[in-house]
Amino acid sequence: MEFFLSVGVSMADDISYIRKWVKRGLSKDKKTLDFSNRGIDNQTAMDLAENVALPDIEILYIHTNKIKDLGVEELAQSEFFEPLKELWIYENLIGDEGARALAESEQLTQLRYLSLYTNKIGDEGAVALANSKSLSKLETLDLSFNRIGDRGAEALANSNHLKKLKELHLDANRIGLRGMQALAKLSGLQNLQTLNLSYNRIDLQGLELLNNSKRLQEMSAVKTDYPHIGG
Repeated sequence: MEFFLSVGVSMADDISYIRKWVKRGLSKDKKTLDFSNRGIDNQTAMDLAENVALPDIEILYIHTNKIKDLGVEELAQSEFFEPLKELWIYENLIGDEGARALAESEQLTQLRYLSLYTNKIGDEGAVALANSKSLSKLETLDLSFNRIGDRGAEALANSNHLKKLKELHLDANRIGLRGMQALAKLSGLQNLQTLNLSYNRIDLQGLELLNNSKRLQEMSAVKTDYPHIGG
C-alpha cells in the first residue's frame, strides 16, 4: 500500500483518519476502495487529493457524501484518480463545474464506468462530458436524477468523443422534444446499446420519435415513458 504524504494538511495536520479509512475500505486484492457515506466535504476531498496515491486501485466508491465542485476539481487533478477504471461518485453535490473537471481530467483516461446520478449537473456539465477527450474509453455513463435539458441531451446524442460508450442513463432529467429528437437520431455514440430516458418531460411527439427510431430499435435495451422499444 503506497501513500503520498504532504506537509501542512488540514484537520490539525492529522491525516491518520485517511489511513484508517483506507484500512477499512480497501479490498483484499487492493483493487477496490470504499469511501462511501463518510461525510466527505470539499476540505476532506482536498486532503484526499493531496495525500493519497494508491496505484493498484481500479474501483473507487466515493458516493453518498457532500462533495461539491471544488472538491471534485481537486480530486480530478490528483494521482488518487489516475489508476481508476470505475468511479462511483453519485449522491453528492456536484454541478456543472465538477462535471467539467472530470471531463477535462488527464488522470481519468483509463475510466470505463462513471456514475454521477443524483447530483446537480445541468446542460453545461453534460456538454463537457460529451466533448471529453479524456473519457474516450468510457463504456457506462450514469447521469440520471440530474438537471440535464435538451442542450445537454443533444450534445450527448451527437458526441463523437465517447466512442466506446455502451450504456447511457439519462432518466429523471429535464429532457424535452429537442433532446428526444436528437436521441432518436443518435448521430454519435455509435456503440451505444442501452439507453434509459424514463421520467423526463412528457412530450408525446418526442416519445413517438423515440419509439419509431430504427437506431433505438436495434439496441438491446431502451427505456422511455413509452412502451417497450428495442431488443
